[in-house]
Amino acid sequence: MKKTLTVLLAMMLVMTLLPMTAGAEEKKYDLGGRDVVIAHWIDMTPNPNSDTYADQMELIEHINEKYNCNLTFTTTGDWHSYMAVVNSALTSGEKIADVFWANIGNAIPTWADRGLVVPLDDYFDFDYKIWNQGRNEEWAMDGKHYTIAIGNDSVGHVILFNKRICAENGITDEYLYDLQRNGEWTWEKLRELAIKCTKDTNNDGKVDIYGYGSYGSCPTCPEPYLYSNGTAPVIVDEDLHYKYNLTDPRVIEAIQFCYDLYWVDQVCYMGSTDWGVWESMWRRGRTAFYEVASWNMMGYFDDLENDEIGILMIPKGPQADDYVNSQSMPSGMFMQPMVEDKEAIAAIVTEYYDDYEWKEKTTVADGFENYVFDDESLETVSMIEGRTVSLLGEVSTYFRDSVLWYDWGIVRAIPPRTFVETMEASCQASFDELWKPLVEAQEALEEAAE
Repeated sequence: MKKTLTVLLAMMLVMTLLPMTAGAEEKKYDLGGRDVVIAHWIDMTPNPNSDTYADQMELIEHINEKYNCNLTFTTTGDWHSYMAVVNSALTSGEKIADVFWANIGNAIPTWADRGLVVPLDDYFDFDYKIWNQGRNEEWAMDGKHYTIAIGNDSVGHVILFNKRICAENGITDEYLYDLQRNGEWTWEKLRELAIKCTKDTNNDGKVDIYGYGSYGSCPTCPEPYLYSNGTAPVIVDEDLHYKYNLTDPRVIEAIQFCYDLYWVDQVCYMGSTDWGVWESMWRRGRTAFYEVASWNMMGYFDDLENDEIGILMIPKGPQADDYVNSQSMPSGMFMQPMVEDKEAIAAIVTEYYDDYEWKEKTTVADGFENYVFDDESLETVSMIEGRTVSLLGEVSTYFRDSVLWYDWGIVRAIPPRTFVETMEASCQASFDELWKPLVEAQEALEEAAE
């Protein structure tokens, strides 16, 4: 017993000393008072009117003293002008900042391919709690991380339902949410309910309540349904180059489903094909189920003064095992080759973005608490965890405008297989063209260096 007690006391002593030892081994940096600059399209300078202003300034002062530096922020205040500055600096070999933010899809593989940004694995601990491991791994290239992302996944495309219209057709909130919980919220179930809600309520021979609609220029936009059927509009290969994927049978199945909703089931407003007309029907309380990206929907909760809204995930397709949350392309931080003191910069960035008590702790559902009409909608929002993928293809302006943000051939009554085959050559050319300007610029720099 005495021997056991001695061993336990010794173990307790070692455990007590461990934090002191770890702290003593922390690496020290001295940057000689130089500026350390973080670039972002949003002004990150602490706002004196913020509730956490004093805490932010205290953190910056702590970093400045600890690393003997001057932490500053630079911005253009606008996404488009910011990216123009970033692209110009990259192609001319100019330093942007010690670390800069950018859209990951626009950066990888083009910048990484040409050595315009460097791998960050030697400088950051990618397993640290504050980083978004899912996004970081998704955009790793050749086993290396050229960007580091932070924060929660966001809510992507969802199905909103008008509770009043659904109730008038015998569809209760509980029924819909139970379908989702039980994994029975599927394309065919959506189709069945949309048909049920499409009505001529004033008996004038014309439909005036519609079962379905989508945001944008397509009444039944297929984009989120591709992902909910286990596929995507493009394939990103191991080198992170883009390959046209609309000829995938799962893609064609998704487009066909949306094509049939419009032309066969006729559950959408068909009196006009102007951009946004289906959003107008939703805002006027004349649509039962409405597909929209979450970043476009916040105003709806005030528009429908006499109606309440519920939120559901995009239903599962026939080839999918689970629901999918297809969100916009994430952003991350990058470093250029000429940045000095990369290890110290990484330590500063990690400390700046770390999780402190004074920072508001948020979950993805927190941002929706003031907009929802029921707790089940918050449950839907929370369901995105572990189900999130990034929307792909917008990096090509041609593909974005000709496919993703257009009508997918549906309004023009182009059969899905014909549409995808017709678009293949031009869309693939647009993806191939993406890399040429940066390749040519880098080659010019290399020639000049010789």
